[in-house]
Amino acid sequence: MPKRERENKTEKKKPKANSQHELQEKYMELQILKQQINSYVEQKQAVDEKVGELSSTIDALKSLPAVKKGEEMWSSLGSGTFVRSDIKDVEKVLVAIGAGIVTKETLPKAIEILESRAKELNNISEEIVKQANSLVERINELEPQFEKLAEEQQN
Repeated sequence: MPKRERENKTEKKKPKANSQHELQEKYMELQILKQQINSYVEQKQAVDEKVGELSSTIDALKSLPAVKKGEEMWSSLGSGTFVRSDIKDVEKVLVAIGAGIVTKETLPKAIEILESRAKELNNISEEIVKQANSLVERINELEPQFEKLAEEQQN
């Protein structure tokens, strides 16, 4: 085989090896991006669940003024467990402020605190969506490149 033909065959093999490596890199990057998106989806679901819980609590607090002192009602202990209780005071409630600390607050102040938390969580949820969308854009850039490299490898 003439030297020139051998050089041409060698040159053709090199790009294929490089494109094989590039194909693997693109594949790995796509997989990592997809895992990150799944993580963002889980985070957003957890945040949205917490916002829903806060919303329910805010609604319950707003309905407390209609409850009369001495009236009997079911009170949540958490995890879907309730206890029958007599209402003695609807003017003040205990609100968890973090690190296992609770504080006694007026009803309006408690509602304000919870609405503030819900707003913060909604902002976090929006940020998660933005970050996930940027990953989706990157995936949309990479997929055609990956498909092109895969097609070149098959030919």
